[in-house]
Amino acid sequence: MQFVIHARHSPDLCPMSNAKIRQLLKDGAKEVPNIAKKLGIKIITTNVYGPDHEILTVVEADNIDPVREFTMQSRLAQWNTVAIHATWSMEEAMAKVDTLPAIF
Repeated sequence: MQFVIHARHSPDLCPMSNAKIRQLLKDGAKEVPNIAKKLGIKIITTNVYGPDHEILTVVEADNIDPVREFTMQSRLAQWNTVAIHATWSMEEAMAKVDTLPAIF
């Protein structure tokens, strides 16, 4: 399954302005691949929305539990509000559309 991790932080917790968070991010980023591997997660992409103070990561995992644990062990949850969303591929979503009767 694919999951989207959406992390938002305030400007005062941004690594661009907060020295403690900057160091936490620099140290933690080195460990992210090892944490993901240990938890059985494949990281597809991580993107930073620049001045919007948001991070988007797409991962693959068997279920949501290791993804939740990933946000804790990576310490992402310490300086962000984190939302995890299970997703469907476009093909999966299109197949589901045809299983429901149209409303209009």
